Amino acid sequence: MYKKALVGALALALTLGWTLMATPPEAKAAEAKIGVVDIQKVINDSKRGKEAKGMLIKRFEAVQKDLDLRRAEIEKMKLELERQGSVLDPEVRFEKERSLQKKMRDFDDRYRDATEEMRREELRNTKPLFTGISLVVSKLGKERGYTVILEKTRSAVVYSPDTIDLTAEVTRLFDTAP
Repeated sequence: MYKKALVGALALALTLGWTLMATPPEAKAAEAKIGVVDIQKVINDSKRGKEAKGMLIKRFEAVQKDLDLRRAEIEKMKLELERQGSVLDPEVRFEKERSLQKKMRDFDDRYRDATEEMRREELRNTKPLFTGISLVVSKLGKERGYTVILEKTRSAVVYSPDTIDLTAEVTRLFDTAP
């Protein structure tokens, strides 16, 4: 992961360097205008992002409550089996162990299903946010004459001064966008 980022940063630096060196002096007058945006921060700080996160948390809490109840039931069955195990009829003990194993398998299945369900729910809630933010960034870039606007955390940006960070402005514009 680090190597990919380093290679990407190096490639970007070399490309920009070669472009500037190969550019005629009159074209250098129109310098590149570069901006960066932390999209995850926009999602976390924007009104719509906070609403989506709140809905996800409510959904997660409901699923977690169900899983906790199932886990508690399994623990109760385990303790009961441990306490009564030595005095139970072998056939009854076997049935209780089988029932416990079935509950544990059911729990594992439900846990996997819940994890996948939450992943899909998160994707469904965040996809429109990414789309909206992309539209805001594109509009901002065109209106302000940016040559390129990079995603701050996922690109090969190793350093950028705060003066080119557009995250706060994008958050403000995203909050006011229809």
